[in-house]
Order: sequence, then C-alpha cells, then structure tokens
Amino acid sequence: MGQSNIALEMLLSKNAEERDRLAQKIIGLNDQRKQLVGDASVLISRQASESYEQYGRRMCVVVDSHINKGVTGILAAKLVGKFNVPSIAVTFADGNTAVGSMRSCRGFNATQFLDQFGDFFINHGGHNYAAGFSFTASKLDDFMTKLKSLLQAVTLEDASEMIDIDAELPASYMTPEILNVIDRFEPFGEGNRELIFYTKDLPVQDMMLVGKGDPRHLKLTFNCGKYKFPAMFWGEGERFNRDFKTGDRLDVLYTINRNSFNGAVTPQMIITDIKKTGERL
Repeated sequence: MGQSNIALEMLLSKNAEERDRLAQKIIGLNDQRKQLVGDASVLISRQASESYEQYGRRMCVVVDSHINKGVTGILAAKLVGKFNVPSIAVTFADGNTAVGSMRSCRGFNATQFLDQFGDFFINHGGHNYAAGFSFTASKLDDFMTKLKSLLQAVTLEDASEMIDIDAELPASYMTPEILNVIDRFEPFGEGNRELIFYTKDLPVQDMMLVGKGDPRHLKLTFNCGKYKFPAMFWGEGERFNRDFKTGDRLDVLYTINRNSFNGAVTPQMIITDIKKTGERL
C-alpha cells in the first residue's frame, strides 16, 4: 500500500503504545488492501477471461486504470491461480507512467521474458516467478503489440490435472468466522497458494446471472444452516438452469475471499469446480 515504513517504525519503536498504534494502522491498511483486491478482481473478471482466450490459453493480461498500483502483484497472482498461466496486471501510477506486475507458473521465467523487451521499460526486475516493470503510458499499444509478438515463444510445462485440496469443510463451518482461519495462512503467492476447500451436498437456495451489460457470471447462494453463503462462478453463466438449478444439492471446490459492497465486508466462495452431489466430476 506504499507505506512499508510503518512496519519498520513499529519494529524499531521502544514504546509499547506506539507499537500497538502502528500495528493497528498496518491491520487497517491490510483490510484496505483486501478490499482493493476484491474490487479489482470483479472489475477485470471479463477482461481476464477474454485475454486468456486471446492469448491462446498461454497468458493472461489485464489493463485498467482503476486498479490500485499497490495490488497489481496480488491481482496477477490471483489470475495465475485462476487460469494457471503467466499473468500480467497493468495500471497507471499517474498520467504518464504505466506500472505493472507479472506472476508466473509452470516453469516460465518472468524476468527472462521481460528482458526481451530490451530498453522499452523505464525499469524492470524481479525473479523467476514474480517481476515488476514500468513504461511510458503512451507506449501501451506498443507494449500490447510486443506481448503478442512474443507469445509464440511462450512454452509452459504441462499443467497438472490434479488439484490439492487443503480441507473438506462441513456446511456448518461455512460462517464469516472462516475468514479468521484463512487470514492466518496469508500472505498468499508463489510457494503459498490460496487455500482450496471442498464441501459436499450443499443445497442451492438461490441462483442468478450477473455481469454489467453482459450477464455471463453465475452467482449462487448456498444454504449452510445458520448462514447463507454466497458464491461466484466466473464465466459460467451458460450453465444457469442447464447443468443445475435452485434446489439442487452440489459438491463444490472453491477458495474463499472477501466481498466488499456498500461498506459491508462478507465472505464469498470463488468456485473452481462444481458438480451435482452423487455425480462424477
């Protein structure tokens, strides 16, 4: 969030009250960061899906001025988690400079890839799986053209068909308190992916299509007993009332994040895969 000095001040302070004050400020900034990531994820979801197809399912690139420059790396990492391909998120630090982050996977070297741009960047650097860069904003079209020209040289290791599940959760565990457990495992990124959960036999209480202008995403609400748990299934709107409907019972593979709306923060599932209870995937 551009205020890393606060953490240093907290560690160096000899005053307990000052340390507590700074710690609370860090917690507040982290909550703000989570909201920015959640908002950006919704904002770029359609662009990300279209980019994944346009780049031959070998890369994903999103560009949006509304992305906060402090979360481009986290957003790129989330795209890697969703599509399992190297991903880039770009925004604008001011009217003249574009800044971006790249996160990689499947044996693809991010810094070597960016090195191929020669002297195009104002600066760039990082390591094999995480890199950052900046360039003159007026060169955005040139940047996208160069990306596409390098696409043919992008080779990725075969994607695993197996998904490692961290925990199978009963429906009774699906309450807002689950976020407190997930927070203990952060930060997520290369070497520490988001937790993946599995829950069987969840009743669908409600289901609807969502998406500004083009409702192509599926929003579900599962009846988990005391709590009704919302879920998003990005890009799967065509399955509405075709593969499952309200009243069905489903087995769900998912991650959990925070959804911010009108100042309220609630947990929601981000569905990875889904099937009717009793059917094979």
